Amino acid sequence: MTRFDVPRTLLAILAFALLLPGCYRDPGDSRSGPPEFPEDDDDDAVDDDDAVDDDDAVDDDDAAPEWDGPLGFIGSPCDSNADCTYDGAICVVEPDAPNGVCTASCDRYCDDRAGHPTTFCVEAAGLDPALRTGDGSCFSRCDFSVFSETGCRPNYGCVAEARANETNVEKFVCLPNETSELGACHAELAAEGIMFEPTIKAPASPSSHPNLTCSIADPVYILDGVNGVDLLYYDGTVTDRVLMSCEGALSVADTIADVQANHGFAGTSVTAMLHIGTYNCRVISGTNVLSQHSFGDAIDIYGFEFGNGQTYTLVDDWQHDSFGNQSTAGGQFLYDSAYRWFDADIWNYVLTPDYNAAHDNHFHVDLTPGGNFIGFDGEPVFLPTGRYFGPGPYVD
Repeated sequence: MTRFDVPRTLLAILAFALLLPGCYRDPGDSRSGPPEFPEDDDDDAVDDDDAVDDDDAVDDDDAAPEWDGPLGFIGSPCDSNADCTYDGAICVVEPDAPNGVCTASCDRYCDDRAGHPTTFCVEAAGLDPALRTGDGSCFSRCDFSVFSETGCRPNYGCVAEARANETNVEKFVCLPNETSELGACHAELAAEGIMFEPTIKAPASPSSHPNLTCSIADPVYILDGVNGVDLLYYDGTVTDRVLMSCEGALSVADTIADVQANHGFAGTSVTAMLHIGTYNCRVISGTNVLSQHSFGDAIDIYGFEFGNGQTYTLVDDWQHDSFGNQSTAGGQFLYDSAYRWFDADIWNYVLTPDYNAAHDNHFHVDLTPGGNFIGFDGEPVFLPTGRYFGPGPYVD
């Protein structure tokens, strides 16, 4: 089932409702080089119960409290400064901050702490007066690995704010009494159970083509893999902050779900997807056209690892020009997987090792607007649906 199926769409609509106030619950060019693993740019330092009780139901006062996040650091709940265990701590209390919030004065950056969301120094001009502590005030970024349904604490909204003294830089942060600015795709990603951080990526241009503009629609960092499956660079390096468009991240989740359901190993699971890169601001090799990597909706898939110790990769298992009759189990699995992804419209543009030599070690998959193409080296085949199988018009 893909994200275009009705049940999943309904799930997304329900999840989107959770982004509204008062509805909170607990929680590449073929060889594009290493993917972008952005370092945290903020760690310069280390780094009503008014209802009548139902006597024959559970007492309202005994209901479990809502998850309000980890304690003691920026963004945490507090009653006084003493609850915020770091230098320069300030606790903003009710009614300006529901259940209180730990913050601090900042002029550009804020410290980070393991086990807590990444922080951001918010420009004072964008804050309510009660939240201003100097040029800027420290708040936590929205983080669905900590707050799985909304990205923020109850009664805090995920909103875009500028950095103090560097207002051209914006991030999504959790502010009290605000309505979330996240959209339906973010809600769908949360409904999938994906840990992610919504972000803002400034437009850029390839150095070779300053007239072209790379931009990502609804950029997100995929955090800590997807539903227990690690995202690893092809050499085994953990990539725990993978930058993609929100739609691209959904397709990555669908890809992993498909492989999990169809790998054929009884009693085992997919443990990792190996890749060669996602976002990369560049043109398609040999052209003046931006690659889909420039929009964050492409990924180069190198292979998969499984819980039984088996690894299938394109470079080791793919047999060229087999046209569906791979000589190895790994090759057949990879071949069948690529065609399932295409047929299910998980990715609408797929280039395999049979496309050209530049793809010998990976599948290039993307979400080209209007795209309906899977590439291999052979005679073109035109399908009744208008989708096209055959040699591609360019290299990616």
